Amino acid sequence: MFRSPRPAARISAVVALTLVMALGAASPAFAAMSRSLVMSRAQHWVDLVIPYSQTTYRDLDGRAVSYGSGYRTDCSGFVSMAWNTFMPGYSTRTLNQTATQITKEALQPGDALVAYNYHAVIFGGWADAERTKFYEYQMGSEVAPGDGTGMRIEEYPGPSPADSPYIPYRLNGITENIDYSGFIEPVQGDDRYKTAVAASRSAFATGSAETVVIASGENWPDALGASALAGAVGGPVLLTKSASLPASVVSEIARLGAKEAIVVGGTSAVSANVFSALDALPSVAATRVAGTDRYATSGAIARETVRRLNRPGGYTGTVFVTTGTNFPDALAASPLAARSVWPIVLTRPDMLSSEASAAIRAIGAESALVLGSASAVSTSTEADITGLLGEGRVTRLAGYSRYDTGFEIAKYGLANCGLTMAGPGIATGANFPDALAGGVMSARQGTVLLLTPAGWLDADVATLLLQNAATVGKPRVLGGETVLKPIVREAIALAVGSGPE
Repeated sequence: MFRSPRPAARISAVVALTLVMALGAASPAFAAMSRSLVMSRAQHWVDLVIPYSQTTYRDLDGRAVSYGSGYRTDCSGFVSMAWNTFMPGYSTRTLNQTATQITKEALQPGDALVAYNYHAVIFGGWADAERTKFYEYQMGSEVAPGDGTGMRIEEYPGPSPADSPYIPYRLNGITENIDYSGFIEPVQGDDRYKTAVAASRSAFATGSAETVVIASGENWPDALGASALAGAVGGPVLLTKSASLPASVVSEIARLGAKEAIVVGGTSAVSANVFSALDALPSVAATRVAGTDRYATSGAIARETVRRLNRPGGYTGTVFVTTGTNFPDALAASPLAARSVWPIVLTRPDMLSSEASAAIRAIGAESALVLGSASAVSTSTEADITGLLGEGRVTRLAGYSRYDTGFEIAKYGLANCGLTMAGPGIATGANFPDALAGGVMSARQGTVLLLTPAGWLDADVATLLLQNAATVGKPRVLGGETVLKPIVREAIALAVGSGPE
């Protein structure tokens, strides 16, 4: 089970996997087992509240039987019964003979946690979004009420002796494993540079781009305004190493038929060597947009964005203002910035920097969206922006964490920027490269970009996917399994494949 800490979040891996807790007919020993059947057998013994004993044997319906006609009524006998092994069952020293060791990230309902020569339990699913607590089905002398079978929420992985830690195991041959491949569209490469190229190929699959925006893949401050500029010129954001231009980027520029490469950031972010390499490409002219620091650079990019904008109606007057000391809030806004061509201006957290103030005036902004909480952009800074633009022209999009703020930004994009939940981008909020390129991709495809931790699916994101499961299609997951772990991809599949309860 996956459950959000918020009452509004409603997602259950057991439901999504149709692990119906209705007991079927007992299968022959060592028959192919499904997760549905493992969990139904475990639940059945839990419901019977069978007393604990290492010398008593019971059949599937809890009736006392002779040795060899039932399962031992201790912890390993309980797992053996749930897994439908031979009777009276394996011990905590031998359960591994019928199973394969797996990782925490791979755990699914019906797997087991085994502490050698100590204890064994059936894993029933995660009980919180952070994967720190799980539903534990077991038989033990400490199960309340009384001694015997029970289900409870336990801190992962559970208490065990230092010399015998719990290890996750999966029954060999078990079916109904979550295959997430059919539920997501991976957008990834061997590294961050190739992932950005993959995002470009997804966004510009059959078309071309006259202009590309080149940003550092090693440092984020100068790159945060790139998405709005890319929206203005109708091209992708491609990432480069500071000292050398990746071959994959050269190939993508050629595929797009680009005639111009706009480098964002100074030479400390993107070196003169890279600039020269771009300028030397056939039929490509390189230009650079930069300032003396991150704040001046963001102002310069904002001005260039508005100057380059060539669409009916022109610039609509909204500007994003966000902290220059961290990246997640600006990344969450990148599809909105690229889609609506709203510049992103960086400021110091405790004051509206002079560079930000000058940029807001220069581009003719009429309203501002402040990104992040007061710890990211102070209330006094917000007041300064209001002083520039007037009362009622400043809106703050914020939450208690980077993921909560990202969720509020995504909701704003859905309500106000013409973005949808059809194939949303999903990227880690723990690092910047994938989301930086993915923001423009999402904008081109008319959808939001959702941020999540690398090791679990953010609860709000899970809920949003679940609520839109009928129309969401395949979320575009940015980065490989080392960036967003398999458990995140499985949770996405569960949400997209299950629909509302």
